[in-house]
Amino acid sequence: MNLTLSMDAQLLNDARAVAFERDQSLTEMIRSYLKDVVNGWHLGRKAKARQLKEMFNRNSVHVGKHEWSREELYERRQEEARIL
Repeated sequence: MNLTLSMDAQLLNDARAVAFERDQSLTEMIRSYLKDVVNGWHLGRKAKARQLKEMFNRNSVHVGKHEWSREELYERRQEEARIL
């Protein structure tokens, strides 16, 4: 797939010089950079998801099965309103 980029002439010349120093084509250098960005993004998302899962597992509370009636919930709400 082809991609067209617009950039300052000086930036393009500097990027070509960097690619030359790395013994890469400009295309290879850009492709490598984009792969690194995407891989880092995916790893970051996976790490965040893993951290959230660990946090939920550490801090989980098992309440058990309890079904409140509408009246019980209303009464509880009234009690909390009186406290405030």
